[in-house]
Amino acid sequence: MFFLSQKHLRIITAALEEIEKGNLQQRINIYSKGALGRLAQAIDRVLSGLSARINVLNKEAIQGKAILTSMVEGVIAIDKHARILSLNPTAQKIFNIKEQDAEGRLFLEVIRNNDIFEIIQRVLKNGEPVSSELSLVLPVQKTFKINASAIFEDSTVAGCVLVIHDITQMRRLERIRSDFVANVSHELKTPLTSIKGFVETLLEGAIDDKENNREFLRIIREQASRLDNLINDLLDLASLEECGIVLNKQEVNFKELADKVLAGFEGQLKNKEIEAGNELPGNLIVKADKDKIEQVFTNLIDNAVKFNRSKGTIKIYAEETADSKIKFTVKDTGFGIPVKDIPRIFERFYRVDKARSRGLGGTGLGLSIVKHITELHKGSVGVESIEGLGSEFFFILPK
Repeated sequence: MFFLSQKHLRIITAALEEIEKGNLQQRINIYSKGALGRLAQAIDRVLSGLSARINVLNKEAIQGKAILTSMVEGVIAIDKHARILSLNPTAQKIFNIKEQDAEGRLFLEVIRNNDIFEIIQRVLKNGEPVSSELSLVLPVQKTFKINASAIFEDSTVAGCVLVIHDITQMRRLERIRSDFVANVSHELKTPLTSIKGFVETLLEGAIDDKENNREFLRIIREQASRLDNLINDLLDLASLEECGIVLNKQEVNFKELADKVLAGFEGQLKNKEIEAGNELPGNLIVKADKDKIEQVFTNLIDNAVKFNRSKGTIKIYAEETADSKIKFTVKDTGFGIPVKDIPRIFERFYRVDKARSRGLGGTGLGLSIVKHITELHKGSVGVESIEGLGSEFFFILPK
């Protein structure tokens, strides 16, 4: 009997040593009907329950880590001493730091930003959530929304969690929308004010002024046409920006299309004595939406005519790019574009010379429409210009 008890004890001791090493799959296989057997079975049951619970916790930890890793927001956990406990990949990218260089160190040692540290201190002191919007100067300036919440243990603040949202794009879109509304309001108000003024003048008696009434009506018609052009361009732009727009692609002869567009400008070309040459090859066929590409040519040629000099020239030509795409260029001998304005030339309502553009009847949307149409065709746009010598507007399309 004593020999069996020593054997069983050795089995239990060996099993417990394995468990101490972390082997929770170890079992004490003693099937004695006595107290020792019952003890072994009880230990086995505890181990089975503990192993199952640890498996659940491991799965939850893996799921939690996967969620944090995939989040587009940056997440940083801070302890009560303002030391970094952990941070997800997005936070590492935002602050250009590595996890192994951050964990366990004081926040300000790793991220030298007093505004964020002040938020952390407020949460650790008061235990109340804090939300704030900050602009951080990184490799490029960005705007972030930072939400900080306390971590509680037994009703005591044990740390805090920062969730950092990059709202740079959202704020940029808000500014664009605000600028767009302001620009549209201004562009609509200018011709409407002119129309209203001349109508009131006519109603007050000028309608009987045979020397001027026809001139007043001509100006009203001109401003009404300007309004019509603006509204049509706005509708075109809104249509192009709609999600899911489908292009009606077909094989298009670009030389024939450019000839058709140039024919529509015959009167304007003649008035300014501008010589226009279409140097596109007759066999240049590209699959595209014919109506929309016609609008591209129309807008580019319209600009080339408006901002050209009297007795200037316009040349339309094409060449193949290094990546086997087709680059179409509309070149003019006009006033050119200052270097500082080139990066913004395809923005909505952006004008290099506002007074001249409005005087020539431009809406400020033509080049933006060109950009949208080209990008819908998986292409790109650009301009090369020398102030005082002319401009070369181009769009690139895949074959």
